[in-house]
Amino acid sequence: MTERQELTETERLELEAGRAHFEAVLRGMLDPVVTIDSMGTIQDANESCHAVFGYAPDELIGQNIKLLMPEPYHSEHDGYLAHYRRTGVTGILNRIREFPAVKKSGAPIWIELSVSRIDVPGSDVPVFCGSFRDVTARKIAEDALAESERRFHAIFDSEYQFVGLLKPDGVLIEANRASLDLLGAERSEVVGRMFWDTPWWPAEEQKEQLRDAIERAARGEFVRFETDHPRRQGGIVHIDFSIKPIRDEEGEITLLLPEGRDITEIKRALQRETAIMRSFAQIGESASLLAHEIKNPVTAINAALRAVAKQLGEDERAILEDLVERMRKVEKLMRRTLSLARPLELERAPCSAAELLQSVVDLLRDKARESDVTLEFPDADREDVLVDVDRERIEEVLSNLVGNAIEALEEGGRVRLEILPGTEHVLLRVQDDGPGIPAAIVETLFKPYVSTKSQGTGLGLAIARKIAEAHDGSLDLGSGFLGSACFELRLPRPRA
Repeated sequence: MTERQELTETERLELEAGRAHFEAVLRGMLDPVVTIDSMGTIQDANESCHAVFGYAPDELIGQNIKLLMPEPYHSEHDGYLAHYRRTGVTGILNRIREFPAVKKSGAPIWIELSVSRIDVPGSDVPVFCGSFRDVTARKIAEDALAESERRFHAIFDSEYQFVGLLKPDGVLIEANRASLDLLGAERSEVVGRMFWDTPWWPAEEQKEQLRDAIERAARGEFVRFETDHPRRQGGIVHIDFSIKPIRDEEGEITLLLPEGRDITEIKRALQRETAIMRSFAQIGESASLLAHEIKNPVTAINAALRAVAKQLGEDERAILEDLVERMRKVEKLMRRTLSLARPLELERAPCSAAELLQSVVDLLRDKARESDVTLEFPDADREDVLVDVDRERIEEVLSNLVGNAIEALEEGGRVRLEILPGTEHVLLRVQDDGPGIPAAIVETLFKPYVSTKSQGTGLGLAIARKIAEAHDGSLDLGSGFLGSACFELRLPRPRA
């Protein structure tokens, strides 16, 4: 009897020692650990539960484990355990899974949970041990990264141009939708391959050119060239292609950014424009030649008529004088046509806008006085405003504008000249208070042979606009405060 009692005492001490050891291990775990029975009741909980869930161990012991679960897991957990007790089948044992959980305060968190079954010797009822790890911060970071990647791909794939990403050695790691549609391919068919081995680069000379471009970009150089590629639907697409190195915070090249811009339509437009310009040049040459050929005999006829007129009577002389005047107009028209057709050769230099306008005022002052026209030039002292022009050509333009304004003021009036400086250009404005431009010819005013004057050739404004555009400027109708005709000549400032 005594021997049996001593054995029992030994067993009791061993059990207490084992319990103390278990509790010590449980307290030493950095992650929250709980044990539950087959009904879900918490048997043990360590101190780490308080840091993660906000519950002290004694608040958890005796509670159902679903206390830590949000809906719908809270309502469904008893059913999971009942199913396991009935079938022995579960999907959570001996695995690590992520779940949402809820703290004592009601705040949601994400946990990483691993559950193992413990069969206690001498007991038919198992115990389940669950180890938790708070992965909320990691989950937030992963979700943010996933959202960032979704946004990246949304922007990346919405790019109209062809865009990709390469490793510095040339391995393709990303390609946008537009570039894949060019081939009719999927990402899995091209990603992970050397870029020059993808179907975008079928010709061997293209492969070599691309290898060289990637090597140069990997050394930090921006590389750009034009290349032609086959299109899935057939035909060739012209590509303005470039590779740009991308550096990290330390300045190391970590990625290469290949970009392709479809310039097929631009190339076609340039070809059409070149053909049109070539045709215009031929027309201009022909017109110039024709005008030159006509001008010489017209000049000779004009001289002959004048010689004959001296030997005739007064009546006959009047007729011939009228013919001479008509031939003079034809000769003038030929000269102006030659000016319009002939290419301009400019001798540009910085000069004062005020001096340009003042020289025109001085030139036309007598004409203005005869027509009772006042020339107003309030900006005459603005000698600091410079323009980069061929002085002789621009004086020709300004003389035409001011002269037209004077002629339009049949009963006297005002012509105002102004200087309006801008950042890159200077605006020279000429306006008058006369009858204005007839609405019927506003749209065609700068076209050749359109004129409001009975004696005009209709070439003056056309030539003036041609001179302005040759200076990288413009000549247009404006809206002045005098309420009548207003012309604005825009000229470039000298470059620094």
